[in-house]
Amino acid sequence: MYQLLIVDDESSVVESLTLTIPWEKYGIENIYSACSAQEALQIASKHSIDIMITDIRMPEIDGLELIERIQHFSRKIRIIILSGHDEFDYAKKAMKLQVLDYLLKPINFDELIHSVRKAIQDIENEWKEISSLNRIQQTLHANLPLLRSQLLNDLLNNKSIPKNILEERLNTVGVSFRLDDSYLMMVLRMEEDFSGYELQSLSLLEYAITNIAEEVFIELFELWHCITEKGYLVFLVKSSDQQALKMVDSFAVKLQNHVQKYLKGSLSICLSKLGRFPDGLPALYLSSVNAINRNIGHNKSFFLTLDPINQEPPQERIHSEMQAPPLLPFLLDSGDWDEVLSKIDRILSIKGSSIEYTQDQLFSILLYLSSSFSLVFITENNELNEELNEELNLLLQKKGHLSKQRIYDWAKKNIECLKLRALDNIKDSHNHIVARIRTFIQKKLSTGISIQDAANHVGMHPVYLSKVYKTVTDETIGDYIYRIRMERAVQLLKNTDMKVSEISGQLGYLAVPHFIKIFKKEFGTTPQDFRNH
Repeated sequence: MYQLLIVDDESSVVESLTLTIPWEKYGIENIYSACSAQEALQIASKHSIDIMITDIRMPEIDGLELIERIQHFSRKIRIIILSGHDEFDYAKKAMKLQVLDYLLKPINFDELIHSVRKAIQDIENEWKEISSLNRIQQTLHANLPLLRSQLLNDLLNNKSIPKNILEERLNTVGVSFRLDDSYLMMVLRMEEDFSGYELQSLSLLEYAITNIAEEVFIELFELWHCITEKGYLVFLVKSSDQQALKMVDSFAVKLQNHVQKYLKGSLSICLSKLGRFPDGLPALYLSSVNAINRNIGHNKSFFLTLDPINQEPPQERIHSEMQAPPLLPFLLDSGDWDEVLSKIDRILSIKGSSIEYTQDQLFSILLYLSSSFSLVFITENNELNEELNEELNLLLQKKGHLSKQRIYDWAKKNIECLKLRALDNIKDSHNHIVARIRTFIQKKLSTGISIQDAANHVGMHPVYLSKVYKTVTDETIGDYIYRIRMERAVQLLKNTDMKVSEISGQLGYLAVPHFIKIFKKEFGTTPQDFRNH
């Protein structure tokens, strides 16, 4: 219900408007009346007035000045002006004051009621919008810890986020880290002392550890943390004082001591070298986790700094990057060239890493890349570009002159060659459709894709699309989806610690038993037995 104030220096007008119109019928709960602007100001200062109907010409303070004064402390009030004259100057000023309506005397009650109802509707619409925004802000605020954690997890998992989008997301979740900020990464592992706690209590322990960390570091540092899928607590540490970053190790040890004292449990901590946000996050995280894992069994609780001694052995890193899905041949087959370059970048550690490879390690990477490219060229019945073939032969012969950058540049030229040939092939509409379908399937595999989904993607009838695809590839879309699922299942089982249920979901199977049945039919064994052997 709403509050109405009627102001006019003619008491008869005030009385008529107050008593004649059944205001309750239109949502007005209380009606206040004033015969002067001064009296109106006193009423408005004591009561929350929603709508004011005022005469424009009054002694001492006129209606326009009254509106200006009231709007100083009641900005949301809706104003309806009554005037005995159709005066342009008054109307013009009233518009500047955002007056809702300007009505001429003698008063037409229907017009006035219409204006009041319009004012009420305007108020309701505004509060609906405000309430909605407030709800959004409240929801956002309540979910900020989760959103911050998810964003950091995305960065640690090397999810591609354009810089402008990253800056926007950092602002949205209220994280103080900005592009090119200096940072240190601190990876924490809860040791066996905590194994006595029930699994349901671990989240409370993680929360307690993050609170202790905030208290320990708060004087000199800003923290941003997340809990990874593997259960590691990861903190990014920054400071406006660059010298303070040299003291992080002492604060980390203090954190260990406080957790031991107050939570009766041990932490192992690996502290990285200095980085520039967000460069190097995935590599530092992977190296830190591997450094911690290499020390398990030797120490119950330890503190490591990620120096060259503790960094992941390059050969292990090369192998893990090569085998991490999606595999390079799959990416080349799908035509996702940006992701192909990103994959090669990670294998060679071009960006955000000071890891140096031996000549033998570089040679093995070159062989891996050349075989992957050759497989694509053979599949498409093409030959390697003569110039690139000569360059490859030189690289193979001059093994002692291999470098990460030389190999990367050669690979990039191959990708450009493949892109150009792909563009030529696009002239064949059927090949283009197949390429689009394969890319779509690769990207949407986890959603339980169907032939109808693929047909909708390219705007074709599913029957016609199936015929086109079968003609070009000599296999059906269903066969391709099945093959990709099985191949990816094998890769995930071999190279990740994901649960069978998680793999089933990532491959788009709605039911885990169905996935197990299909896998066993294909390979003669269950996914778990396949992994164990």
